[in-house]
Amino acid sequence: MSKYSKLFFQEKEYYDILPFRFPIYEDLVAGEAEGVESIARKQAQNTYTLLKIAKAVSKKKKISVKAALEMLSESDSDNEVLYEYAEELAEIQKESATVAEQQIEMTTLFLRFRGEIKQGDKWETVADWSREDTLTIPSKLLNDIFEFINWERNGWPEEGK
Repeated sequence: MSKYSKLFFQEKEYYDILPFRFPIYEDLVAGEAEGVESIARKQAQNTYTLLKIAKAVSKKKKISVKAALEMLSESDSDNEVLYEYAEELAEIQKESATVAEQQIEMTTLFLRFRGEIKQGDKWETVADWSREDTLTIPSKLLNDIFEFINWERNGWPEEGK
């Protein structure tokens, strides 16, 4: 956080996911929103590309776009459509992020912006946190952090913080 963040967030309340703690804002800060949007934009671009291919298939086969999408998603070894669009589909696959990759990217982003870890008696930010650091986090902890991220983005559960 910048030296000016105190202007926006006076009294901090924290959510502990040990060994980390995170300030609760019930919102995203602009840098987090930008990072989340960037991750989502990449996935959306792949979806649009797949829809373009499905539209071409639907025209060629005289079927609905939905049926073409289903055809493209089938991994049947006799599926001639897959062969015809293999290069484009391979490119989409290469560019697509898995759910795990998205969790890793978003967790890294949130740790950089909000993560704090206790060093001795003092909590310190981890603004230099890297993707490589995130890759060492146990999956249960990663899931807990990702759940916190979703609460901050989409609203907290009724039972609260």
